[in-house]
Amino acid sequence: MNPQAKENTAHDGWDEYANKRIYQSRGKISIWRAIGFGSFSFFSISMQGLVGAWLLFFYTTFCGLTAAQGASIFLIGRIADAFASLVMGNISDNVYKYKIGRIFGRRHLFILVAAPAVLIPIVLWVAGMSYIYYLITYLVVTVLMSVLQIPWETLPNEMTKNFNERTKMSTTRMVIAGLGGMLTQFVPAELFKYFSKGSPAPYFWMQVIFSVVTFILIFITYHSTWEHFVTRAEAKKLEDETQVENGSTIKAELKNYFSTFKIKSFRTHMGIYLSSYFATILFSTVFVYFIVFVLGKTTSVSGFLQSLSIISVPVTILAGFAVMKISYRQIYLFGYSLILFSTFIWAFVALDRPSNMMIWLIVGMIFYEIGLYILYFAPWNVFPFIPDLDTLVTGKNRSGLFASVMTFINQISQGLAAVVAGYLLDWAGFRQSTGGAVAQPQSALNMITLIITVGVGGMILLAMFFASRFHLSKKTFKIFATELTRLQEGGSMKDVDPKTKSICEDLTGVKYDSITYWRKNDFAEKQ
Repeated sequence: MNPQAKENTAHDGWDEYANKRIYQSRGKISIWRAIGFGSFSFFSISMQGLVGAWLLFFYTTFCGLTAAQGASIFLIGRIADAFASLVMGNISDNVYKYKIGRIFGRRHLFILVAAPAVLIPIVLWVAGMSYIYYLITYLVVTVLMSVLQIPWETLPNEMTKNFNERTKMSTTRMVIAGLGGMLTQFVPAELFKYFSKGSPAPYFWMQVIFSVVTFILIFITYHSTWEHFVTRAEAKKLEDETQVENGSTIKAELKNYFSTFKIKSFRTHMGIYLSSYFATILFSTVFVYFIVFVLGKTTSVSGFLQSLSIISVPVTILAGFAVMKISYRQIYLFGYSLILFSTFIWAFVALDRPSNMMIWLIVGMIFYEIGLYILYFAPWNVFPFIPDLDTLVTGKNRSGLFASVMTFINQISQGLAAVVAGYLLDWAGFRQSTGGAVAQPQSALNMITLIITVGVGGMILLAMFFASRFHLSKKTFKIFATELTRLQEGGSMKDVDPKTKSICEDLTGVKYDSITYWRKNDFAEKQ
């Protein structure tokens, strides 16, 4: 901003903050800019990746908790997290109303808070404590990790409207998350070699390592990204529209949350997202049990196999290019087919016990990891485009709200998946311990095998059903985005191209002629 403009800015506690660096676009999204954005991925990996792979095993092996008790902690934490996440999107969207939100940014404020928060998960990995201790620590950690990630997830929507640039950001994010996911398995596998089999110490130290690294990476994201500044005039307009439409009651807030499902593509997207993520939670919850108890291998072997997620790096990069050429639907179906095939390999290994078992396990894990990172890549690559569909219908940018609703339902789903796995294990007679792994009855071994094959495979088939009905792609979004831009620039709804109109209706699930927000353009023309 030039000095003269800065001098003329009123020091009113509002628009003067528009000059801050976090509000200034720095041009085209380069690969380095995308890496800066994606570095924040370690925030969730530093907790969720370690928790998903190791925490239930840690609870049942070193803390004396039953599988059901451990799973109940996950469910309670996820429910609390889900409701906190539901509120967080609205808080992030509206924190600009307060001076602190204008100074630090309605998104960047929470990115700053995330830095010290990432050190808290270290308290999870203390052995020999009570059920209440583990419940409280998990509640605090899981709520903080999710709610502080939501504002960051909205940044692609605010930084650029370009499909390829958003894809670059999402792809880079998933590449970094893939590297982090690999490290959450490789680092523990290496630590297990330096501690005795019955020691809980490697679990503690792996969290220390990830927390410290993430603390540093968060500041890289903070300085690499920007967001839209809500001016005083924009704030007044938004406030007037909200009061006219909803008032300010709790009922109105709930109406806002439910209104996100008015968008057809979001409904289908959530069907894909929830069923596929349910499958991954089932897998991550029982895989270490499958390796240690069903196949008789070590935790180090489990860590090595899951560290094959390093393959996610080229897979995610290729998926980033592929999504520019083919539809999300085709990408989904390809990835899910690979995961489905891997479940047959797990069944074969468990039942036949081939002499070259490790080769089969490596092959199965490679298939699973390729499919898994397509599963991770596609939903979060799709997500930045969903709020734009809503903007056509409502005229608003509600990206924070959509992120909250998505996280809310996902947390409930993941909590339920962990509980399903935990209670099935307990029902099958799984035995807990405080000093390391113990022998398990055949009924528990059979249940572990069923969960990792039939359970995972069934949920993937459901995800494939939803994916077959998903129509958002680069081609359809380009047509849609052109129409949205035309309306935002004052174009008349009467001038819409019939093909464009059909695509808008297909993606939103809302009749074009029933949209009222843009009719004001016609009134403006008459005046």
